Amino acid sequence: MIDVDDLPALAVRLQHDAGLPATLAASFDAFEAIRRLARRCQDVDPDLFAAFMTTASEAADGRDVITTAPSLPPGRAAPPATAPMPADGPAAAADAITALTIVLARRLDDVAGQAVTPGDRAACHDAAEAASRIRQLMTSGARP
Repeated sequence: MIDVDDLPALAVRLQHDAGLPATLAASFDAFEAIRRLARRCQDVDPDLFAAFMTTASEAADGRDVITTAPSLPPGRAAPPATAPMPADGPAAAADAITALTIVLARRLDDVAGQAVTPGDRAACHDAAEAASRIRQLMTSGARP
């Protein structure tokens, strides 16, 4: 199961995966983990419902645009189910999501500049924008 504490491992994977295909695969997994965690958090606090619901939607969009990249390795499977909400609650989830999206956006921007095919460049660029939108949502909307 993927827990809030596992999101940093996804960030490390993004930073250390070499090459476009590995980065695309790690990005797919990161967006899916964010989506699942945001869905888990959206009903915890009514004041944060919109921020987490929109984050889940943006994460699904980012994940889906990654699937359009020609260099994405075939056979992507969703990561394991997200574990229950941590004791620290939505604030800890928002912090973990924010940290992961910073790495995600930066890494996708980096590989977009190195991508040879227009489809890969576009997918990386669009996914990086989705990660940046998630970061904005988590830093502005998920604070008490």
